[in-house]
Amino acid sequence: MRRHKTFEGWYFKHQNNDTVLAFIPGKSVDETGKSRVFLQIIWNEDSYSLDFNEEEYKVDKYHKRISIGNNVFSKQGVRVDIQSKDITLKGIIRYGCLNPIRYTIMGPFQYLPMMECKHEVISMSHALQGKIMINGRVLVFNGGQGYIEGDSGCSFPKDYLWLQCNRFEENEASIMISVAHIPFLGLSFKGCICVIHYKGKEYRFATYLGTRVICSCPKAIVLSQGNYRLKVYLSEQSQTQARQEDKKLNFSHSLLAPLNGLMNRYIKEEHLLQGRFLLFKKGKLTFDLFSNYVSYEYVE
Repeated sequence: MRRHKTFEGWYFKHQNNDTVLAFIPGKSVDETGKSRVFLQIIWNEDSYSLDFNEEEYKVDKYHKRISIGNNVFSKQGVRVDIQSKDITLKGIIRYGCLNPIRYTIMGPFQYLPMMECKHEVISMSHALQGKIMINGRVLVFNGGQGYIEGDSGCSFPKDYLWLQCNRFEENEASIMISVAHIPFLGLSFKGCICVIHYKGKEYRFATYLGTRVICSCPKAIVLSQGNYRLKVYLSEQSQTQARQEDKKLNFSHSLLAPLNGLMNRYIKEEHLLQGRFLLFKKGKLTFDLFSNYVSYEYVE
């Protein structure tokens, strides 16, 4: 008997200036019903994918609490304790108050059963307190920012971009953008979801709200919706600039992504990119934000 090919996974990102550590706990099931429980880890130096037994995997989806072995990921924080041949990891990071979005990022598409991939934003930004020891190095996250999202379905889109940033030079803001190829009822379209938290207000761009994707290039994104237009420009830091400012260079590492219920597709995730974000309303500038801390995936 053929079974549904599915996956579910969550993304817990922690960042303190130019130190980044993200965890991706989840589970995939192929068409034969064989399951794979995994925990992916990405930080400045490398990325890792660890497998666990299915009985070690426990999920409370309502409270967003995922346990894998001795590791716990929740709305309150993360606790990790890993000893493997590739990585040693131990520590606790506690979260402050989460900043959720007003309603589901998928809009009406959330309730359609045939979607290839459904996205969820759990917290755009929250304060961090704690430290993690990884391969003998201590990463301190006191005063840093966190971000949580989730995905479920059968596959990641065949081509997409994803961007997230919640640390800017002069203003408190949080931004998440995704533009993707969406197969739907035998057809396909370029879909967009985007949420911005800025000065206590939420701005949202989405296909279901009438957003037009003007540009979704490797280093530029332009979205238009009603009276609003969002422009994003990305670039890499030069080695000279990084040395002058005593910053770590942007980095990218491989992660596994789902394809028909199998975690066998490799993608690249980049961190510490430079980004400029401009929002206009009726041609008038609402904000012009700059960051050295952009996280980004571009898959084609």
